[in-house]
Amino acid sequence: MARWKGVRVSPVRPVMSTTGTLPGLLEELAACHGDREALISTRGRLSFADLAALADRLAGALAARGVRRGTHVALLLPNWPEWLALAFAVWRCGGVLVPLNTLYRARELGHALAHAEVSLLIATRRFLRHDYASALAELGIACHDGDVRAAEFPALRGVVFLDPATPLDLTPLFGSGLEHGPPGPGPVPEDPATIVFTSGSTAAPKGVVHTHASLRLAADGDAAVLGIAPEDRTWGYLPFFFAGGLVAVALTTLSRGAAVVLQDVFEPGETLRLLEAERVSVFFAWPHQAEALIAHPRFATTRLRLRKGVGANTKWAAALYGPDHHAVGSYGMTETPPLCSAWPWDAPLARRTGSHGIAVGHRELRIVDPDSGAVLGRGVEGEICVRGPELLVGYWGEPRGACFDADGFFHTGDLGRLDDDGALHFVGRLKDVIKTAGTNVAAAEVEAVLLEHPAVAAAHVVGIADALRGEDVAAFVVLKTPVDEDALLGHCRQRLASYKVPRRLWVRGEDALPTKGTGKVDKAALRAEAATLTAADDRGAGRRTPRG
Repeated sequence: MARWKGVRVSPVRPVMSTTGTLPGLLEELAACHGDREALISTRGRLSFADLAALADRLAGALAARGVRRGTHVALLLPNWPEWLALAFAVWRCGGVLVPLNTLYRARELGHALAHAEVSLLIATRRFLRHDYASALAELGIACHDGDVRAAEFPALRGVVFLDPATPLDLTPLFGSGLEHGPPGPGPVPEDPATIVFTSGSTAAPKGVVHTHASLRLAADGDAAVLGIAPEDRTWGYLPFFFAGGLVAVALTTLSRGAAVVLQDVFEPGETLRLLEAERVSVFFAWPHQAEALIAHPRFATTRLRLRKGVGANTKWAAALYGPDHHAVGSYGMTETPPLCSAWPWDAPLARRTGSHGIAVGHRELRIVDPDSGAVLGRGVEGEICVRGPELLVGYWGEPRGACFDADGFFHTGDLGRLDDDGALHFVGRLKDVIKTAGTNVAAAEVEAVLLEHPAVAAAHVVGIADALRGEDVAAFVVLKTPVDEDALLGHCRQRLASYKVPRRLWVRGEDALPTKGTGKVDKAALRAEAATLTAADDRGAGRRTPRG
């Protein structure tokens, strides 16, 4: 039984029933769309029937390894078909899926494994420049024939490495001597299904808990607002370790009997070829990837069929989708997950491009005064709050009351207003969070890593506007002793995923930092200074700018 303050796995034990759960969803899809393609990849093509059969077989292997109701199983894999097959297998056993970021360094990986109390890790040894086997060894996790013992990770009992060179070969999970058979009773809708890590405003990423019921509702609502139909195909590059990839891309697409076209490494030319060859119609990705596709020499001659997705209120939408598109403008986050608001795909284009839309599905929006919590009227800016059955049920290890107010609303830490139509207009952030290339970075986490360096006395991290990435991470540091700038950045690269590493860094004296009347460092003033310094650097008037 999962240990979680405020919420526990339901004690109800159904008799082999998966109604209203994620494995139940796959069973329904296999029955309705069995021969239709579900997953398309260079590693193989799976129909809905294939996916269901593979997930069922894997569930037996996982059960033989001790995965049952409430067991936490982590996946550290690229966007392969195996990822989703394993996810459904974990859910069929009643386990809790913990998706891990493939950009994690050892420090971040260790936090996730320990905080989420992972019992079994399924990973690839290497992906791109990342050596996960070495990262585990650095953490003191010794793996031998799938079994592990690590003093710092008491919950961890097994690590299984899959061979990236052999597509759809999952034999490492079927260890010698294991008795395979059907898993025990599966989950109920109210059971936790996932713990997804997100960078809020805290130094350590939090684990966002979603149930089977909430994820099914979220997928259904997102599919409706995006207009997904069985004949659609969605580009599946957005990583599945994000709620955007797992829910808005994978579960949303599959829930309508449509196919996900998987890609694990983004390269604009290859992506254009894939989008054309597989007749992809739904685009859900980061803005800088859309810009890269449009800028590619092959874009003008590529016959794209993209018509649905997100980004309707961006400058690149008309070029990527064409004038008659049904894309939407949206707002959301891991906790919501992910689409919180959007005008539906069939609303007039002026509405889909003029705001971030109305509440999606069963969600409700409210704007409150950030200080008093008083509900504000239409047109008045305040903190964006949302409630609904699609939302997280809590953060792992924290009491439920820490996530919601007395009325059951989740406070996003973002600033916005509602217009007379009830549509949301996102204004900015109240929390100390940087949004870079579509991903949240907690300033506090980067500051904590900089402070680990013995030469750093103080660190203050802010976001600065970037035309391609939205925001870049920038840092002001106060030193105890002289240190080379590259040494500080190298220190960060060893401990942080690449997108968290400062792309701009300046050294300041303690008395040169702007402060408020309370004596605290004025981050608004620092952001303004960072913007000025960045403009000077880009004109060539400043010193060299480090790149993370």
